[in-house]
Amino acid sequence: MALYMPGSETTLLWLNHRDMMHKMSGGAERSIAEIGSRLSGMGFSVNLYSVNDGTLKDSDYFNGIKITRASSNITAHVSVPKLIKKVKPDVIIDDMAHAVPWLSSFFSNVPVVVYFRHMHARTISGQLPFPQASAIKLIEKAYGIIYRNSTFVTESHSSESDLVSLGIPKERIRIILPGVDHKHFHPSAKSKIPSMIYFSGMRDYKRPWLALSALAEARKKNANAELNVVGKGPSTQKVMESAWEGKMKGVKFCGKVPEKSLPKLISKSWVNLNFSVAEGFGYSILEAASCGTPTIALDAHGVTETVEKYGFGKAIKEIGEFGEAYASITENISKVSKDVRKRSMKFDWDKCAKEWATLLKSAAREDTKEINKKVF
Repeated sequence: MALYMPGSETTLLWLNHRDMMHKMSGGAERSIAEIGSRLSGMGFSVNLYSVNDGTLKDSDYFNGIKITRASSNITAHVSVPKLIKKVKPDVIIDDMAHAVPWLSSFFSNVPVVVYFRHMHARTISGQLPFPQASAIKLIEKAYGIIYRNSTFVTESHSSESDLVSLGIPKERIRIILPGVDHKHFHPSAKSKIPSMIYFSGMRDYKRPWLALSALAEARKKNANAELNVVGKGPSTQKVMESAWEGKMKGVKFCGKVPEKSLPKLISKSWVNLNFSVAEGFGYSILEAASCGTPTIALDAHGVTETVEKYGFGKAIKEIGEFGEAYASITENISKVSKDVRKRSMKFDWDKCAKEWATLLKSAAREDTKEINKKVF
């Protein structure tokens, strides 16, 4: 590590298994793009290390972020020691978006900040074969040992409680709220027919099939209610077959919608749906709120906090309660829409990046103090 001097450029190495150009990129990678690009304009040299999906260049550049890609997940982890020597970072972010720790603190004395998104043990079952899922659950339980001297950053009190349950002292946990692009995700005219949207992911732990049950309940209140299902993934076929077998009316499968077209589809909807079994912070809930669209969600770890603590909609205990929640929102849609948009405005990527910058520079300075004690 080069000796960090206050006022000089801070070299940051950010480790994550995917980057914003990866074909399977999601909310975590979007946050890296938003935060990283801002840090590059705040005195940081941002170096992102990720894994190539087979279609990308080995090195790239994105809004001030220098990207280096490994050929595989295994190669990525094996190459970390060599990468640290090459980059000579002042501070490292080990991103746990995809569960497997980078162990960078084992290979150098550079301060490491751990970005903890959510506890994978809550969502991993069914996504991976049993041996792999069990291994990841065990690895998560070891975070407290692996990163015993590191600061953890997370986005919700729900995730903070998960970290405490893993043995991380609360004083080493920082909550930094995410942001949302309010210019991109903006309100527009609502559809004439009260429509709903599901765009929170087509994976089993997201329970997208419950969107069909929600539509059935909504149609008991309004026979013309419609549903747009956005996205493609492992659960897509299962949901489509359920709709066909049930001869569901009013449902449209939109597939993968271009990013530039998504806000209009969200904002014209009257209700957003979220049925995930757990979230760290529900980005889709926040994006919907920024579009002036409230969310109805099933009560779940992290989801309820995002929906109810921040006033973005309603959390229900069971799908049978959906009809009443739907009616109460759609009957007052103009007021509710303005309210959730207003509440979303406190979530700002500039503010988020500033908090990250303060934390990262502080980590680099504290490490320098320790070096000075040893050297002088």
